[in-house]
Amino acid sequence: MSELVSGKVDGDICIVTIDNPPVNAFHPDVGEALLAEFDCIARRPVKARCVILTGAGKYFVAGGDIRHLKTLDETSAERYARRIQIVQEVIQHFPCPVVAAVNGAALGGGCELIMACDIRVASDTALFGQPEVGLGVIPGAGGTQNLPRLVPVGMAKLLLFTGDRISAADALRIGLVDVVVPSDATLDHAMDIARRIASNAPLAVRAAKQAVNVGLELSLAEALRLETRLFAELFRSADVGEGFAAFLEKRPPGFRGE
Repeated sequence: MSELVSGKVDGDICIVTIDNPPVNAFHPDVGEALLAEFDCIARRPVKARCVILTGAGKYFVAGGDIRHLKTLDETSAERYARRIQIVQEVIQHFPCPVVAAVNGAALGGGCELIMACDIRVASDTALFGQPEVGLGVIPGAGGTQNLPRLVPVGMAKLLLFTGDRISAADALRIGLVDVVVPSDATLDHAMDIARRIASNAPLAVRAAKQAVNVGLELSLAEALRLETRLFAELFRSADVGEGFAAFLEKRPPGFRGE
């Protein structure tokens, strides 16, 4: 638990909230607090089945902390960028799905942060963009690599080269976010998705996430072999028997993640 990042447990779902007023700037301390919070979630005796990542107040994360960035030189900038990339990697490879509830502006490091999440639910008033070139730098937390993996390459270059901000509607149109809802329903909608995920077999959901994330970095033939292996390995689990039995008995399954 940190003053900059808080965690809340709602059954099988963990809600992680970034709270660095006034705009939830992505200071390195926020990154360290996120790492600590996700480590805490991973160590829970009762494993989370889904995590929601959101921001406090009117902002998700409105960018990096410019006052801190002004203090960097070439050496410290490289250390800073690599450490922030580690935050993204922890979220991207976290065992259970991570849903971003984008309650407000997600710019710079904030936009990069949501790209590390599995599913992105955005408020209809949220703004998105990678404005770094207007400051004389480029994104350093995965933006130049993850953005063209999510949206058409030309659109990614347009956003990266111009630094333009786009609306939630445009972010949905290009595939940067997956759902847009009224601003007062953002967290509720993310919770609805999280509960639907949590109702399924945890080991199967974890394997599905691994198959997609790892498979995208492989050739199709290698990815299909990965899928086959993960599919077969799930037959070791008790949840497979429970899922089939519940289907045949026409009752809700009682998955235990075993």
